[in-house]
Formats: sequence, structure tokens, C-alpha cells
Amino acid sequence: MAVVVDQTIPFSKSDLDLENPARWNALLPLMRPSLRQAQTPKGQTILIDQSLQSSPYVQLAAIGRSGNFSSHLLSERNVVAIVTEKEGAGILTAHDILHTLQSAGISVSQGLVVARFGKETQIEPVHDNILEIEVDDELKLDHILALLSQATESAKVSLHQTADLLKVFLKTVTTSSATFQTGISDGKPVVLYGHGSEPYESAKGALQKDLKQAMKAHTAQNKSVTYSVHYSDINGLSRLENSILGLEIVSFLGKSFLSLPYRFLLNVR
Repeated sequence: MAVVVDQTIPFSKSDLDLENPARWNALLPLMRPSLRQAQTPKGQTILIDQSLQSSPYVQLAAIGRSGNFSSHLLSERNVVAIVTEKEGAGILTAHDILHTLQSAGISVSQGLVVARFGKETQIEPVHDNILEIEVDDELKLDHILALLSQATESAKVSLHQTADLLKVFLKTVTTSSATFQTGISDGKPVVLYGHGSEPYESAKGALQKDLKQAMKAHTAQNKSVTYSVHYSDINGLSRLENSILGLEIVSFLGKSFLSLPYRFLLNVR
């Protein structure tokens, strides 16, 4: 069997129209057919996953910006409501989302967590059965969705335990980023870290340096611990390259924490 792959012609930014919330409200249900549109009293659109109508777990709603949503919204099915922020539409509150979910017949008997991208990082109870968490980094929002999808059964059915888990996350989370550049410095390719750009010998070495920076605050552990490690691709790598990097991450962390009883939850996106 022969497979012929022709070069694709990229769509222009105006054709993609990824900054338009209406665009995402139409695209996401095509990629995740269980999503249905619902209108809030304020006229904003919420995408609701009807397959989670009778979920026994704490429900999770995600509010993000157009074109910056997590791939977990497609691969993980623990997010019951997706909201793409719309300029000038007013702030959509957790109570608005709860009311819309209940009107759509969604069970929220175990509680509701509303996770949103915002200007600051905070977590607060909105009501007895509503918890809202706001983060100032889209990768943290992505990590939260991944973390809650792999939470223990006891945490998934208890809003109190979910809140405790998220509080620990906000207190201990560390982030490091590396962007591989197209330029050359001293005859070597360049990677951009948070503190500036540097030439590197190999992608593996650059990745290990980034991991050391991210894990620096966690090396003083002296007891059994579970790490949630989230890797998001910001370099446009292929699926194979991301899988290779995922393997390198596991290998590095295993060697670094051999003296501790540990468990890693790795998410590669």
C-alpha cells in the first residue's frame, strides 16, 4: 500500500477565525459530539456535555479564551461545561453556569468546580456546592484539567477533597518553559528559557535543564509523594516527538528521585 502526502496550504489567520467565540462554539461539538449548546440568562453560550448528565462525580466547568483552550477538552471527558469568553458580554459567574447546567438537566449533586483563566491566582468557595478557581497562566489551567481527570475516586466524589487537592496544587505548583528557536548562536541552535535565550547541544540536554529548574523546589521531599507532571507542547512538535520527550521526562524524573517512594502522573499534550 502506498501513502502519498502532499504539502498542505495553510489557512490564513482570517480564514481560521480562531479569536471568534462563535467559531469555537461551532467547532468543538464537531470534534466532541456529546457537546450541546445552551444559552445563559446573559445571552452567552455554554457548551454542555450531555454524556455527563448523571455523573456521580463533582462536575467541572472550564472558562477560557478563544484559540487558547486545552486539548484536554477533546481527549478528557471530565469537563461538563465549556465557556469561551466573549468580550463585552459581562462576567459569567459560577452561579450563572450552575443555573444553566441545572436547566439542561445536568446533575450537580456532588458539587461544581469552575476553573477559569484570569488576572490572578486564587481559589474560593462561592456557595456550599460551588468552588471557583482562577489562574493567571493558561498552562496552569490546562494542568488543573489534567490533574482533576486523574484524581482519586474519593476526591472526585467530594467537593471538600477536590478543594484540598486544588489548594495543594496552587501552593506547590512550579512552571518552567522552553521555546526552541530557529536562529543560530555560536554555531548552535537556540532555546528560549524564562530568563533568556541560550545555545544548546541537544534537545534532550535542553529539556533536562528545564526539568531541573521546574523540580528544584521539590527535591527536599523525604516521604512518599505523588507528583503530577504536565507537559504542554508550545513548539509545534509532532506526536512522535512529543512521545519521545514524554519518555525522556519519565527517564529523567526516575533517575532524579530514585531515593524516594514516588509516583508520577505524566500528561503530555
